[in-house]
Amino acid sequence: MKSIVAAVVALAAIVAIAAAAAGSAEAESAAACNPSQLTPCAGPTLFGGPVPPACCGALRAQMGCLCGYARSPNYGAYIHSPNARRLFDVCRIPMPRCA
Repeated sequence: MKSIVAAVVALAAIVAIAAAAAGSAEAESAAACNPSQLTPCAGPTLFGGPVPPACCGALRAQMGCLCGYARSPNYGAYIHSPNARRLFDVCRIPMPRCA
């Protein structure tokens, strides 16, 4: 039970962080947006530590969806976390500016 809760929280954190990276969520279709693709970012988002290349790739792939994730009540709270900002810095991705 504890690991399920941790996995759900990790996924939510990843999606929220990814939401911070996008600048044009409206440009992508909703079908292409899949928050579960951000799973490689869960650990670094929640606990810090090294950022795996798979996380950077996932953030880049979901760039168009990130503002939409940021607006989500389920994921938006994670976007402004220090670890989220660190992910974007490490991956050399600009923080999104969502309107």
